[in-house]
Amino acid sequence: MKALLITLSLLLTVSLHAQTAAPSGQNNQDTLRPDGLWQGKLNGGNYTVRCTAIIALSKHEYISDGVARVVEVNLSLNSAMVVRFYFLEPYKPQSGSDTAGTATQVLDKAKGLFEQASGNISPDLATPKVVKNYPASTHAHTIEFSLKDEARLNSLYGSLERAMETGQGRTWRE
Repeated sequence: MKALLITLSLLLTVSLHAQTAAPSGQNNQDTLRPDGLWQGKLNGGNYTVRCTAIIALSKHEYISDGVARVVEVNLSLNSAMVVRFYFLEPYKPQSGSDTAGTATQVLDKAKGLFEQASGNISPDLATPKVVKNYPASTHAHTIEFSLKDEARLNSLYGSLERAMETGQGRTWRE
């Protein structure tokens, strides 16, 4: 009887570990939680939402002002709040689609803007922060997080997508 209990205990432990293990390649960034909440623990702060409150989830890419490539994840809720997670990098026009002079000007402008922004953010871009200029660049009820690299943003999107589809709580760590 004691051996049976030990075996069942080991099987349950292995089963629970398998359920909470992060998908391959994500370095335990995404784990299950039992309460139906999705929680993001990001370098710029934390965000928690009930999985069943997520109405829509989108991920798209655009060029901002011709100087930055932005990949953005938007989370729509049954409330006035909008949540945005994004990654940005200097925009590099493809050769042949633009003259060399114009491309160089755009890259120089992007570099200047990033250097200026990094002065407002931190000594380096290792930990990007959202910069808001009230009221011009932000909207009321908007929560924004900037992520360090695109792979992390893709991982976050996958976690949110799984939470929305299954209703199961998750904790995602940057």
